Amino acid sequence: MYSTVIAMVACTQAVKVKTPSGKEVELVPKKVWQLSPKGRKGVKVGLFQDPETGKYFRAKVPDDYPICG
Repeated sequence: MYSTVIAMVACTQAVKVKTPSGKEVELVPKKVWQLSPKGRKGVKVGLFQDPETGKYFRAKVPDDYPICG
């Protein structure tokens, strides 16, 4: 049996996203992963924390953003 180890790097680039409160700010995601339905390209989604409320939310990130976490 072989085991695959995936090195997770820290996210460092800021992305312009719209927070749940409606403001558009630049935030660095806590984690980025890819959602892809079977046989399709898919999209990259990031986990962000709202600076005002402290609540976490998800938002789409650009396709060229690296997967990190």
